[in-house]
Amino acid sequence: MGTHLLVDGNSLTYRAFFALPTDMATASGQVTNAVFGFTSMLAFVLDEQKPDGILVAFDRPEPTFRHEAEPEYKAQREAAPDILRQQMGLVREVLDALGIQTIDEAGWEADDLIATAVDELVDRGKAVTIVTGDRDSYQLVNDEHDVRVMYNKRGVSDYALYDEAGIAEKTGVTPDLYVQYAALRGDNSDNLPGVPGVGEKTAAKLINKYGGLDGIFEHVDEQTPKLRENLTEHEERARKNLELMLLRHDAPVESVDFDDLMPKPNGEEMKRLFDFLEFRALSGRITAAINAMGAEVDLGPQEEQQELVAEVTEVETSADAAAAIAAVPALDIAATWIGEPGRSAMSGLAIVTEPESAGVTWIPGHLLDDGAVHAALASHVDVRGHQLKALMRSLLDVGASLDGIALDTAIAAYLIDPAEARYELPDLIEKYTPFARPSDAADSGQLDLDGSSMSDAEIAGRDALAVHHLVEPIRASLDAQGMTELYTTIENPLVMVLAKMEHVGVAVDIEELEGLNKKLTDEVESLVQELRDVAEMPDLNLNSPKQLRELLYEKKGLTPIKKTKTGASTDAATLEKLEHEWPEFLAPLRRHREVEKLRGTYGKGLLAEVASDGRIHATFNQTVARTGRLSSDKPNLHNIPVRSDEGRLFRRAFVASPGTELLVADYNQIELRCIAHLAQDPGLLDAFNSAQDIHNATASRVFSVDPADVTLDQRSKAKMVSYGLAYGMEAYGLAQRLNIPVDEAAPILDAYFEAFPNVKDYMDRTVVEARERGYTETLFGRRRPIPELLNSNYRVRQAGERQAMNAGIQGLAADIFKVALVRIDEALSEKDVESVLILQVHDEVLVEVPPSEKETIGGLVVDLMHDAADLDVPLEVNVSWGDTWAEAKG
Repeated sequence: MGTHLLVDGNSLTYRAFFALPTDMATASGQVTNAVFGFTSMLAFVLDEQKPDGILVAFDRPEPTFRHEAEPEYKAQREAAPDILRQQMGLVREVLDALGIQTIDEAGWEADDLIATAVDELVDRGKAVTIVTGDRDSYQLVNDEHDVRVMYNKRGVSDYALYDEAGIAEKTGVTPDLYVQYAALRGDNSDNLPGVPGVGEKTAAKLINKYGGLDGIFEHVDEQTPKLRENLTEHEERARKNLELMLLRHDAPVESVDFDDLMPKPNGEEMKRLFDFLEFRALSGRITAAINAMGAEVDLGPQEEQQELVAEVTEVETSADAAAAIAAVPALDIAATWIGEPGRSAMSGLAIVTEPESAGVTWIPGHLLDDGAVHAALASHVDVRGHQLKALMRSLLDVGASLDGIALDTAIAAYLIDPAEARYELPDLIEKYTPFARPSDAADSGQLDLDGSSMSDAEIAGRDALAVHHLVEPIRASLDAQGMTELYTTIENPLVMVLAKMEHVGVAVDIEELEGLNKKLTDEVESLVQELRDVAEMPDLNLNSPKQLRELLYEKKGLTPIKKTKTGASTDAATLEKLEHEWPEFLAPLRRHREVEKLRGTYGKGLLAEVASDGRIHATFNQTVARTGRLSSDKPNLHNIPVRSDEGRLFRRAFVASPGTELLVADYNQIELRCIAHLAQDPGLLDAFNSAQDIHNATASRVFSVDPADVTLDQRSKAKMVSYGLAYGMEAYGLAQRLNIPVDEAAPILDAYFEAFPNVKDYMDRTVVEARERGYTETLFGRRRPIPELLNSNYRVRQAGERQAMNAGIQGLAADIFKVALVRIDEALSEKDVESVLILQVHDEVLVEVPPSEKETIGGLVVDLMHDAADLDVPLEVNVSWGDTWAEAKG
């Protein structure tokens, strides 16, 4: 005899919502994490149980008899986020399309409807499995009548199937006593407090000994004094819990046909709905599960996923190549390289010439160094590609350019979902198109499973076709999320700006770098010898955590602070706290680690990246930071220390080209100005608009002293608070930064918020809005999904709140800086000057300027950066000049 499933629809939808990230969405922007998770759970349990029938029960928004009996019942629960409520209707649509019966009744909870449905099915001699994430259903488990609970523990496929023995093992009591046990213990999720001091073990012990609440309170005098006091004082509470937790078996269920709970799927409606939701793979899973029950599903003719296979035609002359480029109205393009993309010669270019027949034209690399091809590429006004910066950098290396970029699918996909770790073509093909994901082997040009190999022309042709098929869904998704203008005006033109910066690179003084590297190497060797002498261990390996543990904790007997899987920690934070116990060793050890990192990263590291032209050509990344900030690698110039002496020394190695001078322009306190504008705090607005020393003004207010009496220590602390807030810092973080106890840091933070109350209001409001919408949004329309806000783990939620607080600030600062970069590059191009952008690091830009253009370019750059955004406080720009980066930075 098969079982019948009774499903708690609300419980599983909530579990699904919190199990999956809120950035799961269709190309049109419809968030689908809850409905996807629910449908996936449904497919799993149907396949697992293969039931003879199924019924799904839902809660309704109206109050129930429990709310009338106890006004505080579930009062602590926050309203469901909008993005969850919006999906409840989709869950019901999925069930309707599958032909699965549902039930909900005003004034009744799904649990009561399920309890009553259990009786109906048991009366008909049916076995029952209740599928839920709510423990209240444990009281319904009954081996005699074959009633079990399939309890969702976490995720979408982690379930435990409980019979009576399972409930007893899980809770310590049998199902018939479970509600008595729960009443004594309480249920925080329903805002029903239990008897203080009575946890799960104590509750189970008491219930098993005395048989229920009546027996417990009859024998209350037998308990310890404290437990007796708590039981006596909270008896009424426990009995009220029992009344509220006991499931009702008299709910109105007449609308259900219990004699036939087999699904009656509507294949046409299923196909429409699953196509809309883009549940391609899940559609097959749920269909197979429904069919296995004996309810046939006819989805009509299905399109099989096809591989993207290009029909490649190779051109033989540059004239033919130029003609092919000019002939297509939209240039869908892809390249392959001999070595690393963007850093080596291209083996060729593929362009889609006949999309209907997958026709692609292949232009071999040797034809790309030709004026006619260059002119055709530069004049095309509708170029679409994926990760085009690498292609543009390579074209610039041969004197060509792409001036008509209309869409970079990688950059657009990043804007749509900045939380993704990768934006590779295979991922986007799978997500946005009906085509099959290319195999990894094909991507790498290695042997496919059938033993064949893809040529560069075939790989590039497939990629160009992929771009062609991605254009419409990617653009639709940008439109749906309101980010088309952000993409068009900022991110898209920025691709060319960064490609040009990478192509030009920044000049370095190789002798200076070699001297720095030798200096660091000498210091490392000296520190190694000093540390071995202090430790009295000639062979001490400073990079061995095992040897350091033995030395510090066993031989020297220092106090372990933090444990790892392999033993007491030897990380930097731990050793800093222990330094006072053995300063002779730990102080030089900390210095050794600093110098060794500098030597590896910027001594040897920078030298290894100097190209044959004597310049470093770093890579700038648009799709890494969720906030919209740029980053760099190969090498990471953003990580050169800002305040240390070594950082200044390394900047001496970055020099102006002969006959030019370096202009360094950077925004002054841009995050704080963003906070002032966003929070609209009168104190901050006044301080910036009256050109006060913002940190002095902040300290004056925070510490309630006259501006003239602010001490350096007070100013430093105020500065730390101000910048910390831009990253969502709380009291603990401030304490770490100031190296003071949390109970000393908290009053400083409180005083700041008291002095600038609108800042606190802004932070709180931002978190609330992000929780409701699932994302933050900058003034320029940049969205950042923050699924952490809805995580069941408190620490993860806290991290999400900090992210929400800083996302608007960091995102706005990033947008402003990107606008400035684009406008500076445009202005330099329009003026046809020799000055050129060469580097971007954090909030500063470096421009190489010949003496004849110095007066013009200096003022132009300042004006463009100042006018990049219209805030209620001025954007202040610092400008300096020098023959080296260090000299310009002072």
